[in-house]
Amino acid sequence: MTVSETSSTTTQPTVPQPTATTQPLAALSYDATVPRNLVHRTSVAEVFVTDSAETAPHTYAVAAQLPRGHLIGENAPIYDYTLLIEVVRQAGVLAAHRYLGVELGTVFIFRHLHLSTVDVERLRIGTDPAQVLVRMKVEPRRNKAGRLQGFTFTGDVSLDGGVVLLGEGTLLVLSPQAYQKLRAKRRTAGPDARLPRFTPAAPTTVGRREPRNIFITEPVFTGRSEASCVLVTDPSHPHMFDHPLDHVPGHLQMEAARQLAIASVSRLHGLSAETLTIGGITTDFNDYAELDHVTELRASADGLQRHDTLSTLAVPVTIEVAQGSTVTTTIRVEVVQWGI
Repeated sequence: MTVSETSSTTTQPTVPQPTATTQPLAALSYDATVPRNLVHRTSVAEVFVTDSAETAPHTYAVAAQLPRGHLIGENAPIYDYTLLIEVVRQAGVLAAHRYLGVELGTVFIFRHLHLSTVDVERLRIGTDPAQVLVRMKVEPRRNKAGRLQGFTFTGDVSLDGGVVLLGEGTLLVLSPQAYQKLRAKRRTAGPDARLPRFTPAAPTTVGRREPRNIFITEPVFTGRSEASCVLVTDPSHPHMFDHPLDHVPGHLQMEAARQLAIASVSRLHGLSAETLTIGGITTDFNDYAELDHVTELRASADGLQRHDTLSTLAVPVTIEVAQGSTVTTTIRVEVVQWGI
């Protein structure tokens, strides 16, 4: 999940307003997951999507099941935001393969993603695994020969019949050959060496419980509202690196940004990091983050603001992901507090 240099001017669709409830389509099944190659996963355990249907031209409903226990989820009281982002990614990839004629083996590249939470309470983990319904409307972009180059999407995510997230995004589509040429062209010269694994922050600093899920070093606070850290990359992590990658995945960058944002808000306002979650996230991928370069994250937190949808206070935090002088990714996170 990074960005290629292929781009065009695209007007972002308006995110639809949530309905009070949305019932899963009766025709969709939650009995078994789809084949793993349709969502670009190697491990069957990392596949969450179970079924899909086309409900109107370029409009799709995708069913998924969220596990109550998962390494990233850490048996926390609410479903983890990283898992929700992964469900959205899998839904988009599945729809492209099943309905847009994209061949298996094609490379998908996120350029932009925005998700906003509309109901935190529905994210609480109950006695049964959550039944997820992703509804999305897609606007494909094709070249003169009719080949899909990418698409934008808007939609929502429901858990057990109630909308919890609204979202929009832009994905690019590349053939394996085009991707390899692009990567060879953009790879900077220098030693191709494995970086040392930096010492992760304490789990309590970032609102985590499992030490293996810490992806940043202990933040250094350079001002009242500014902080920085270094990305901790663990290629053996079964969720972030389900299969070998040639760059730092966007999934990992977003989780690291969330951890730095939560640590910053906790320090700035004296709040327990464990009670903080995400009210929204907006990510723009500008360049590739290389695995053999040190990756720094720099955060700047705003003041307290009212989050009208969630009826709580929110703190927007802007994070830049940088390698040297190059900012590869810009992520804006809304941190909110919820009751445990």
